[in-house]
Amino acid sequence: MNVLYISKTSILSGGGGGEERADAITKSLAERGHAVTVLSGKTTPNLPRHTTADDRSIVHIKCVPDGLFRWPTLAFYATRYLFAFLSLPVLASLLYRRDVEILIENMTPYPTFAVFLARFFGIPIVAVQHEFFDASSYDLYDPLTASIQLLVQNFLRLFEYEALIVPSAHTKGQFVRYGVAEDRIEVVPNGIRTDAYRRPAIEPEHGRLLVIGRLTKRKNHERLLRALRIVRDAGHSVRLDIAGEGPMRTRLEGVVEDLDLTTAVRFHGFVSEEHKATLLNRAQLFVFASEQEGFGIVLLEAMSVGLPVVAAQLPVYREFVHDGENGHLIEDREPEAFAAEIEGLLEDPASIEAMGQRARETAKQYTWESAAERTETVLKRVRSNGERGRTSSRTGNQIHDR
Repeated sequence: MNVLYISKTSILSGGGGGEERADAITKSLAERGHAVTVLSGKTTPNLPRHTTADDRSIVHIKCVPDGLFRWPTLAFYATRYLFAFLSLPVLASLLYRRDVEILIENMTPYPTFAVFLARFFGIPIVAVQHEFFDASSYDLYDPLTASIQLLVQNFLRLFEYEALIVPSAHTKGQFVRYGVAEDRIEVVPNGIRTDAYRRPAIEPEHGRLLVIGRLTKRKNHERLLRALRIVRDAGHSVRLDIAGEGPMRTRLEGVVEDLDLTTAVRFHGFVSEEHKATLLNRAQLFVFASEQEGFGIVLLEAMSVGLPVVAAQLPVYREFVHDGENGHLIEDREPEAFAAEIEGLLEDPASIEAMGQRARETAKQYTWESAAERTETVLKRVRSNGERGRTSSRTGNQIHDR
């Protein structure tokens, strides 16, 4: 198949779970012999307009002036907002000049206008939506992002897409209740690079906690900092590594100072995969207080190295985090609840070891190879249905002409 994959932000410059999925799936599709082109926004100034990577053709669209990259967070979000508009002429050119058989749109977190061009050129389009948005978006995102998410989701309702791929059964249920036809929704869980982060030579350090994720409002790192203060006041020598960058960093650094945690917390910023592996293997527990996630790849990555996770209870986590077996899911959102679970585990090293082993076994069930295979099946079915539809249309026209 000749596949065109749309991702608002580049798969070559990091990002979140959506970008990681786009990178892994397109790479696997190329390895399976498909011709893959990836169209995305330029999210770092040194990215070329045209390049190749792992047998994929990568096309970057410049959405903001290079000078804006002096403020990475501003440039990132500006690119994500503007891509929907600035990508239209480039996308139209690609669809006109290349024999694209199927279009995939990675919604992070909302769609572009690609669906209209797909209809114009008669090309089937598949959406990959990572989560469902409701009114709680205003509590978790800035007002502009939340409004766009709800407006566009309500306007499109994804009815114009041949298929909708979601990462969990929970998200599928939300879209079915929203009005999307159940038979057009496919559940394809995210994956991880199994065993990619395991470093047996690195010993975990007692009392070392880790969180990985963008420093945004919905990730709620402040709750973890306040839980850390409680655990230290109870006499435990614990530290917290924070990997990730984002607009909340200045505020969080202020909270660290206010709580007198400057010697117990380290901000690592955006980290490489190798640095991430080191942090994961040095940690004893993985902690995560996010209020909304479409899946939770980073939890599986932590579990793959044998870390029990202590996370806020979200429905999507229950598909792979089993409370009390390979981690703890906390319904009470107060810092005291997080602190209590962390203290309980630190005082029971045998439980940490047993949970960690079960966590590794769970993580092995989620691979990008499996996700790519299931995605490929969806794409082939959609393409086949489209070909049958075009054949039926031609046959009907011939009968009508007679």
